[in-house]
Amino acid sequence: MEFLKVVVILVACYYAFKLSIRFLLPFAMKKMAEKIMKKAQQGNFNGQSGPFQYQGFGQQQDTRQDHNGNGKVKVAYVPPKEDTRSGQATAGEFVDFEEVK
Repeated sequence: MEFLKVVVILVACYYAFKLSIRFLLPFAMKKMAEKIMKKAQQGNFNGQSGPFQYQGFGQQQDTRQDHNGNGKVKVAYVPPKEDTRSGQATAGEFVDFEEVK
């Protein structure tokens, strides 16, 4: 009789846990998502500016312009040219062959 009582209590605890998770987990996830969205909108998400933060025109300095403001762009790095040869020029040697049946 004691064994049956323990089994019934364990099954009741299992279903109570399952039911509580079913109702409490969505509530907890919603609160966590709201908290993350609030941090992102305030701009202190991981110490960086948030994606929803307004940055007006002219607030940032354009680093590509010269100091005298003539609007020229300076290129600091030019990648090396790739080999433009293709096809038979880079494929190697071709050997003629005859098909034997």
